[in-house]
Amino acid sequence: MPTTHHCQCCNKNGYCKDHQIQCNVHPKVYYYRSDSTGYPKNQQEPKPQSLDLDAGEAAIFRSVTLLAKGGYNTVWLVRLHGYFEVTRVASSGQDDSQTVTRSFNEYVLRLPCEDALFPYQITNEVAFKKFISTEFPHIPVPLIFFHQATDTHSTSFIAEEYIDARPLSSNWMSLTAEQKELMAKQLAKITVDFAGTCFSMIGGLNPDNFQPAPTVEGVKIFKGRRKFHSRQYYPIGPYRTTKEYILACYEREIAYYSHADEEDIEQDLFEDVSASDFIKRLQQKRDSLATIDMEDEPFTLVHGDFHGRNILTKGDQILGILDWEFAGSYPVSETLSGGGIDVVEAESEELDDENTLWDRRIRDFIREEAVARHWEGDKLDLLLGNGNLELARARVEMFP
Repeated sequence: MPTTHHCQCCNKNGYCKDHQIQCNVHPKVYYYRSDSTGYPKNQQEPKPQSLDLDAGEAAIFRSVTLLAKGGYNTVWLVRLHGYFEVTRVASSGQDDSQTVTRSFNEYVLRLPCEDALFPYQITNEVAFKKFISTEFPHIPVPLIFFHQATDTHSTSFIAEEYIDARPLSSNWMSLTAEQKELMAKQLAKITVDFAGTCFSMIGGLNPDNFQPAPTVEGVKIFKGRRKFHSRQYYPIGPYRTTKEYILACYEREIAYYSHADEEDIEQDLFEDVSASDFIKRLQQKRDSLATIDMEDEPFTLVHGDFHGRNILTKGDQILGILDWEFAGSYPVSETLSGGGIDVVEAESEELDDENTLWDRRIRDFIREEAVARHWEGDKLDLLLGNGNLELARARVEMFP
Protein backbone atom coordinates (compact mmCIF):
# COMPACT_ATOMS: atom_id res chain seq x y z
CA MET A 1 0.00 0.00 0.00
CA PRO A 2 1.63 3.29 -1.06
CA THR A 3 2.14 6.08 1.44
CA THR A 4 4.04 9.36 1.43
CA HIS A 5 6.21 11.14 3.99
CA HIS A 6 4.04 10.25 6.97
CA CYS A 7 3.63 6.90 8.78
CA GLN A 8 0.02 6.47 9.86
CA CYS A 9 0.87 3.40 11.92
CA CYS A 10 2.80 5.39 14.52
CA ASN A 11 1.93 8.95 13.44
CA LYS A 12 5.57 9.78 12.62
CA ASN A 13 6.60 12.38 10.05
CA GLY A 14 9.31 11.15 7.71
CA TYR A 15 10.52 7.67 6.84
CA CYS A 16 9.62 5.03 9.44
CA LYS A 17 11.91 2.01 9.42
CA ASP A 18 9.54 0.02 11.64
CA HIS A 19 6.59 0.16 9.23
CA GLN A 20 7.80 1.34 5.81
CA ILE A 21 10.07 0.41 2.93
CA GLN A 22 11.16 2.74 0.13
CA CYS A 23 10.04 2.00 -3.42
CA ASN A 24 12.89 1.03 -5.75
CA VAL A 25 11.25 2.71 -8.76
CA HIS A 26 9.75 5.89 -7.26
CA PRO A 27 12.05 7.19 -4.48
CA LYS A 28 9.38 9.53 -3.10
CA VAL A 29 6.99 6.63 -2.48
CA TYR A 30 7.09 4.35 0.55
CA TYR A 31 5.11 1.18 1.15
CA TYR A 32 3.93 -0.28 4.42
CA ARG A 33 5.77 -3.46 5.30
CA SER A 34 3.72 -6.65 5.10
CA ASP A 35 4.52 -7.34 8.75
CA SER A 36 3.39 -3.90 9.95
CA THR A 37 0.07 -3.34 11.70
CA GLY A 38 -1.87 -3.80 8.46
CA TYR A 39 -3.85 -0.99 6.92
CA PRO A 40 -3.43 1.88 9.39
CA LYS A 41 -6.34 3.72 10.90
CA ASN A 42 -6.35 7.46 10.50
CA GLN A 43 -4.98 9.14 13.60
CA GLN A 44 -5.26 12.74 12.44
CA GLU A 45 -8.93 13.60 12.99
CA PRO A 46 -9.87 14.05 16.64
CA LYS A 47 -13.45 14.10 17.83
CA PRO A 48 -14.90 17.64 17.94
CA GLN A 49 -13.68 19.33 21.08
CA SER A 50 -14.93 22.70 22.28
CA LEU A 51 -13.02 25.01 24.59
CA ASP A 52 -14.55 26.23 27.83
CA LEU A 53 -14.80 30.02 27.60
CA ASP A 54 -14.69 32.44 30.51
CA ALA A 55 -17.19 35.29 30.80
CA GLY A 56 -15.07 37.76 28.85
CA GLU A 57 -14.39 35.31 26.03
CA ALA A 58 -18.01 34.18 25.91
CA ALA A 59 -19.06 37.78 25.30
CA ILE A 60 -17.10 37.73 22.02
CA PHE A 61 -17.05 34.09 20.95
CA ARG A 62 -20.03 31.80 20.60
CA SER A 63 -17.75 28.76 20.46
CA VAL A 64 -14.21 27.61 19.72
CA THR A 65 -14.07 24.02 18.44
CA LEU A 66 -11.14 21.83 17.45
CA LEU A 67 -11.69 20.62 13.86
CA ALA A 68 -8.49 18.73 13.13
CA LYS A 69 -5.00 18.04 14.39
CA GLY A 70 -2.30 17.32 11.83
CA GLY A 71 1.43 16.86 11.81
CA TYR A 72 2.15 20.59 11.72
CA ASN A 73 -1.08 22.41 12.67
CA THR A 74 -4.11 22.36 14.88
CA VAL A 75 -7.23 23.73 13.18
CA TRP A 76 -10.01 25.45 15.14
CA LEU A 77 -13.42 26.78 14.13
CA VAL A 78 -14.11 30.11 15.85
CA ARG A 79 -17.72 31.36 15.88
CA LEU A 80 -18.50 34.95 16.90
CA HIS A 81 -21.59 36.68 18.24
CA GLY A 82 -21.10 39.58 15.84
CA TYR A 83 -19.93 39.96 12.24
CA PHE A 84 -16.84 41.37 10.60
CA GLU A 85 -16.56 42.58 7.01
CA VAL A 86 -13.90 41.74 4.43
CA THR A 87 -13.49 43.74 1.23
CA ARG A 88 -11.47 42.33 -1.65
CA VAL A 89 -11.10 42.66 -5.39
CA ALA A 90 -12.68 39.62 -7.02
CA SER A 91 -11.77 38.61 -10.56
CA SER A 92 -14.07 36.63 -12.83
CA GLY A 93 -11.96 36.64 -15.98
CA GLN A 94 -9.56 38.70 -18.08
CA ASP A 95 -9.71 42.39 -17.19
CA ASP A 96 -12.95 41.75 -15.33
CA SER A 97 -12.77 42.51 -11.62
CA GLN A 98 -14.94 44.14 -9.01
CA THR A 99 -14.77 45.08 -5.36
CA VAL A 100 -16.78 42.72 -3.19
CA THR A 101 -17.60 43.11 0.52
CA ARG A 102 -18.70 40.06 2.50
CA SER A 103 -19.71 39.62 6.14
CA PHE A 104 -18.57 36.72 8.32
CA ASN A 105 -19.33 35.55 11.85
CA GLU A 106 -16.95 32.59 11.88
CA TYR A 107 -13.44 31.72 10.76
CA VAL A 108 -10.89 28.93 10.84
CA LEU A 109 -7.84 29.49 13.03
CA ARG A 110 -4.76 27.51 12.00
CA LEU A 111 -2.17 27.30 14.78
CA PRO A 112 1.22 25.83 13.84
CA CYS A 113 2.90 23.22 16.00
CA GLU A 114 6.27 23.85 17.58
CA ASP A 115 8.22 21.87 14.99
CA ALA A 116 6.88 23.76 11.95
CA LEU A 117 9.28 25.67 9.68
CA PHE A 118 9.03 29.31 10.78
CA PRO A 119 8.21 31.74 9.33
CA TYR A 120 8.12 30.17 5.87
CA GLN A 121 5.48 27.52 6.51
CA ILE A 122 3.01 30.29 7.37
CA THR A 123 4.01 32.72 4.62
CA ASN A 124 4.05 30.02 1.95
CA GLU A 125 0.55 28.81 2.86
CA VAL A 126 -0.79 32.36 2.72
CA ALA A 127 1.06 33.20 -0.49
CA PHE A 128 -0.25 30.28 -2.51
CA LYS A 129 -3.84 30.69 -1.36
CA LYS A 130 -3.69 34.34 -2.39
CA PHE A 131 -1.97 33.43 -5.66
CA ILE A 132 -4.59 30.85 -6.56
CA SER A 133 -7.52 33.13 -5.73
CA THR A 134 -5.92 35.84 -7.90
CA GLU A 135 -4.76 33.79 -10.87
CA PHE A 136 -7.35 30.99 -10.84
CA PRO A 137 -10.63 32.34 -9.44
CA HIS A 138 -12.40 29.17 -10.64
CA ILE A 139 -10.30 27.06 -8.22
CA PRO A 140 -11.77 27.53 -4.72
CA VAL A 141 -9.45 28.17 -1.78
CA PRO A 142 -10.21 29.67 1.65
CA LEU A 143 -10.06 33.45 1.80
CA ILE A 144 -7.27 34.65 4.10
CA PHE A 145 -8.51 37.15 6.70
CA PHE A 146 -5.43 37.74 8.84
CA HIS A 147 -2.07 36.08 9.41
CA GLN A 148 1.06 36.56 11.42
CA ALA A 149 4.35 34.82 10.65
CA THR A 150 7.11 35.04 13.22
CA ASP A 151 9.99 32.80 14.29
CA THR A 152 7.95 30.97 16.96
CA HIS A 153 4.76 28.92 17.03
CA SER A 154 3.23 30.86 19.90
CA THR A 155 2.92 34.09 17.88
CA SER A 156 2.21 32.67 14.41
CA PHE A 157 -1.26 31.94 13.02
CA ILE A 158 -3.58 32.07 10.03
CA ALA A 159 -7.22 33.12 10.24
CA GLU A 160 -9.15 32.15 7.13
CA GLU A 161 -12.59 31.45 5.71
CA TYR A 162 -14.51 28.45 6.98
CA ILE A 163 -15.87 26.28 4.17
CA ASP A 164 -18.78 24.13 5.27
CA ALA A 165 -17.98 20.94 3.39
CA ARG A 166 -16.45 17.52 3.94
CA PRO A 167 -13.18 16.09 2.58
CA LEU A 168 -13.45 14.21 -0.67
CA SER A 169 -11.85 11.23 1.09
CA SER A 170 -14.88 11.05 3.40
CA ASN A 171 -17.46 11.50 0.61
CA TRP A 172 -15.93 9.53 -2.23
CA MET A 173 -17.41 6.08 -1.54
CA SER A 174 -20.93 7.56 -1.36
CA LEU A 175 -20.68 9.02 -4.87
CA THR A 176 -22.27 7.32 -7.86
CA ALA A 177 -20.06 6.09 -10.70
CA GLU A 178 -21.11 9.13 -12.78
CA GLN A 179 -20.27 11.52 -9.91
CA LYS A 180 -16.87 9.88 -9.41
CA GLU A 181 -16.06 10.35 -13.08
CA LEU A 182 -17.15 14.00 -12.97
CA MET A 183 -15.01 14.56 -9.87
CA ALA A 184 -12.02 12.83 -11.47
CA LYS A 185 -12.29 15.11 -14.51
CA GLN A 186 -12.35 18.18 -12.23
CA LEU A 187 -9.21 16.95 -10.46
CA ALA A 188 -7.54 16.39 -13.82
CA LYS A 189 -8.36 19.91 -15.02
CA ILE A 190 -7.02 21.45 -11.81
CA THR A 191 -3.84 19.38 -12.11
CA VAL A 192 -3.27 20.62 -15.67
CA ASP A 193 -4.00 24.19 -14.52
CA PHE A 194 -1.24 23.83 -11.93
CA ALA A 195 1.19 22.20 -14.34
CA GLY A 196 0.54 24.91 -16.93
CA THR A 197 1.56 27.68 -14.53
CA CYS A 198 5.24 28.46 -15.08
CA PHE A 199 7.76 30.19 -12.82
CA SER A 200 11.30 31.38 -13.37
CA MET A 201 12.82 29.53 -10.39
CA ILE A 202 12.33 26.58 -8.05
CA GLY A 203 10.96 27.94 -4.79
CA GLY A 204 8.09 29.00 -2.60
CA LEU A 205 6.30 32.36 -2.77
CA ASN A 206 6.39 35.63 -0.89
CA PRO A 207 2.79 36.59 0.07
CA ASP A 208 3.40 40.30 -0.41
CA ASN A 209 4.53 40.27 -4.05
CA PHE A 210 4.46 36.63 -5.24
CA GLN A 211 8.22 36.72 -5.76
CA PRO A 212 10.27 33.51 -5.33
CA ALA A 213 11.08 32.50 -1.76
CA PRO A 214 12.73 29.49 -0.06
CA THR A 215 11.05 26.15 -0.64
CA VAL A 216 8.94 24.66 2.16
CA GLU A 217 9.23 20.87 2.17
CA GLY A 218 8.52 18.18 4.72
CA VAL A 219 12.02 16.82 4.22
CA LYS A 220 13.42 20.16 5.45
CA ILE A 221 11.59 19.59 8.74
CA PHE A 222 11.65 15.86 9.56
CA LYS A 223 13.47 14.70 12.70
CA GLY A 224 15.09 17.98 13.64
CA ARG A 225 16.10 19.13 10.16
CA ARG A 226 14.24 22.42 10.65
CA LYS A 227 16.98 23.48 13.10
CA PHE A 228 19.36 23.76 10.16
CA HIS A 229 17.07 25.55 7.70
CA SER A 230 19.43 28.47 7.28
CA ARG A 231 21.84 29.71 4.63
CA GLN A 232 24.49 29.20 7.29
CA TYR A 233 24.17 25.45 6.67
CA TYR A 234 22.96 25.05 3.06
CA PRO A 235 21.24 27.01 0.27
CA ILE A 236 17.53 27.12 1.23
CA GLY A 237 16.34 28.63 -2.04
CA PRO A 238 14.97 29.84 -4.29
CA TYR A 239 17.02 27.99 -6.92
CA ARG A 240 17.78 29.05 -10.48
CA THR A 241 18.27 25.56 -11.91
CA THR A 242 17.36 21.95 -11.20
CA LYS A 243 21.02 21.12 -10.69
CA GLU A 244 21.42 23.90 -8.13
CA TYR A 245 18.38 22.53 -6.29
CA ILE A 246 19.57 18.90 -6.32
CA LEU A 247 23.01 19.86 -5.00
CA ALA A 248 21.32 21.90 -2.23
CA CYS A 249 19.31 18.80 -1.24
CA TYR A 250 22.55 16.91 -0.69
CA GLU A 251 23.99 19.88 1.22
CA ARG A 252 20.87 19.77 3.43
CA GLU A 253 21.43 16.13 4.36
CA ILE A 254 25.17 16.61 4.85
CA ALA A 255 24.49 19.52 7.21
CA TYR A 256 21.88 17.49 9.10
CA TYR A 257 23.99 14.40 9.69
CA SER A 258 27.02 16.58 10.51
CA HIS A 259 25.28 18.74 13.13
CA ALA A 260 22.09 17.05 14.37
CA ASP A 261 21.65 16.01 17.97
CA GLU A 262 22.08 12.31 18.61
CA GLU A 263 18.46 11.95 19.76
CA ASP A 264 17.18 13.38 16.43
CA ILE A 265 18.98 10.82 14.27
CA GLU A 266 17.54 7.31 14.14
CA GLN A 267 20.52 5.35 15.40
CA ASP A 268 19.24 2.00 14.16
CA LEU A 269 19.69 3.26 10.59
CA PHE A 270 23.43 3.21 11.23
CA GLU A 271 23.92 -0.37 12.34
CA ASP A 272 25.96 -1.24 9.23
CA VAL A 273 27.56 2.11 8.43
CA SER A 274 28.75 4.97 10.62
CA ALA A 275 27.32 8.48 10.32
CA SER A 276 30.73 9.81 9.25
CA ASP A 277 31.01 7.24 6.45
CA PHE A 278 27.48 8.05 5.30
CA ILE A 279 28.35 11.76 5.20
CA LYS A 280 31.33 10.91 2.97
CA ARG A 281 29.00 8.98 0.64
CA LEU A 282 26.70 11.98 0.40
CA GLN A 283 29.63 14.29 -0.32
CA GLN A 284 30.92 11.97 -3.03
CA LYS A 285 27.48 11.78 -4.63
CA ARG A 286 27.13 15.55 -4.49
CA ASP A 287 30.55 16.05 -6.08
CA SER A 288 29.71 13.53 -8.81
CA LEU A 289 26.43 15.28 -9.62
CA ALA A 290 28.20 18.63 -9.73
CA THR A 291 30.12 17.47 -12.82
CA ILE A 292 26.98 16.45 -14.75
CA ASP A 293 25.04 18.70 -17.12
CA MET A 294 21.33 18.69 -16.30
CA GLU A 295 18.56 19.96 -18.52
CA ASP A 296 15.86 22.00 -16.82
CA GLU A 297 12.21 21.03 -17.12
CA PRO A 298 9.60 23.79 -16.92
CA PHE A 299 9.19 24.97 -13.31
CA THR A 300 5.47 24.75 -12.56
CA LEU A 301 3.07 24.91 -9.63
CA VAL A 302 3.06 21.80 -7.44
CA HIS A 303 0.57 21.65 -4.55
CA GLY A 304 2.67 19.18 -2.60
CA ASP A 305 -0.22 17.48 -0.75
CA PHE A 306 -3.01 17.19 -3.32
CA HIS A 307 -5.26 14.32 -2.27
CA GLY A 308 -8.80 13.64 -1.08
CA ARG A 309 -8.19 14.73 2.48
CA ASN A 310 -7.32 18.27 1.39
CA ILE A 311 -10.16 18.67 -1.12
CA LEU A 312 -13.46 19.87 0.36
CA THR A 313 -16.58 18.77 -1.49
CA LYS A 314 -20.37 18.62 -1.47
CA GLY A 315 -21.75 15.96 -3.76
CA ASP A 316 -19.70 16.08 -6.96
CA GLN A 317 -18.60 19.71 -6.55
CA ILE A 318 -15.24 20.90 -5.23
CA LEU A 319 -15.71 23.75 -2.73
CA GLY A 320 -12.18 24.21 -1.44
CA ILE A 321 -8.57 23.05 -1.71
CA LEU A 322 -6.64 23.17 1.54
CA ASP A 323 -3.11 22.82 2.95
CA TRP A 324 -0.84 24.80 0.66
CA GLU A 325 2.07 25.00 3.10
CA PHE A 326 4.24 22.64 0.99
CA ALA A 327 3.28 24.14 -2.37
CA GLY A 328 5.98 25.48 -4.62
CA SER A 329 7.35 25.82 -8.12
CA TYR A 330 9.19 22.64 -9.09
CA PRO A 331 10.09 20.75 -12.26
CA VAL A 332 6.82 19.67 -13.86
CA SER A 333 7.60 15.96 -13.43
CA GLU A 334 7.20 16.44 -9.67
CA THR A 335 3.45 17.02 -10.09
CA LEU A 336 2.57 13.32 -9.86
CA SER A 337 5.88 11.82 -8.77
CA GLY A 338 4.64 11.12 -5.23
CA GLY A 339 2.28 8.37 -6.40
CA GLY A 340 -0.72 10.19 -7.87
CA ILE A 341 -3.90 11.64 -6.33
CA ASP A 342 -5.41 9.47 -3.60
CA VAL A 343 -9.16 10.02 -3.47
CA VAL A 344 -9.65 8.08 -0.19
CA GLU A 345 -7.64 7.20 2.90
CA ALA A 346 -6.35 3.68 2.24
CA GLU A 347 -7.53 2.09 5.47
CA SER A 348 -8.39 -1.27 3.88
CA GLU A 349 -7.52 -3.34 0.85
CA GLU A 350 -10.79 -2.27 -0.77
CA LEU A 351 -9.97 1.43 -0.37
CA ASP A 352 -6.41 0.87 -1.55
CA ASP A 353 -7.78 -0.76 -4.71
CA GLU A 354 -10.14 2.20 -5.14
CA ASN A 355 -7.17 4.58 -5.10
CA THR A 356 -5.31 2.47 -7.64
CA LEU A 357 -8.31 2.34 -9.98
CA TRP A 358 -9.02 6.06 -9.88
CA ASP A 359 -5.38 7.09 -10.00
CA ARG A 360 -5.27 5.44 -13.43
CA ARG A 361 -8.53 7.09 -14.48
CA ILE A 362 -7.40 10.52 -13.30
CA ARG A 363 -4.11 10.14 -15.17
CA ASP A 364 -6.07 9.27 -18.32
CA PHE A 365 -8.19 12.39 -17.86
CA ILE A 366 -5.05 14.48 -17.25
CA ARG A 367 -3.64 13.24 -20.55
CA GLU A 368 -6.90 14.06 -22.35
CA GLU A 369 -7.06 17.53 -20.80
CA ALA A 370 -3.43 18.32 -21.63
CA VAL A 371 -3.86 17.15 -25.24
CA ALA A 372 -6.99 19.29 -25.53
CA ARG A 373 -4.85 22.27 -24.47
CA HIS A 374 -2.30 21.40 -27.20
CA TRP A 375 0.48 20.35 -24.90
CA GLU A 376 3.57 19.02 -26.64
CA GLY A 377 4.58 15.39 -26.19
CA ASP A 378 7.72 15.95 -24.10
CA LYS A 379 6.00 18.15 -21.51
CA LEU A 380 3.07 15.75 -21.34
CA ASP A 381 5.42 12.83 -20.69
CA LEU A 382 7.13 14.83 -17.94
CA LEU A 383 3.80 15.70 -16.33
CA LEU A 384 2.81 12.05 -16.20
CA GLY A 385 5.96 11.19 -14.28
CA ASN A 386 8.82 10.53 -16.70
CA GLY A 387 11.24 12.99 -15.14
CA ASN A 388 14.71 13.24 -13.64
CA LEU A 389 15.34 10.26 -11.35
CA GLU A 390 18.17 12.09 -9.58
CA LEU A 391 15.70 14.86 -8.76
CA ALA A 392 13.24 12.38 -7.22
CA ARG A 393 16.04 10.82 -5.14
CA ALA A 394 17.24 14.20 -3.91
CA ARG A 395 13.82 15.40 -2.74
CA VAL A 396 13.43 12.75 -0.02
CA GLU A 397 14.96 12.03 3.35
CA MET A 398 18.31 10.32 2.78
CA PHE A 399 19.50 7.42 4.91
CA PRO A 400 21.94 4.49 4.52
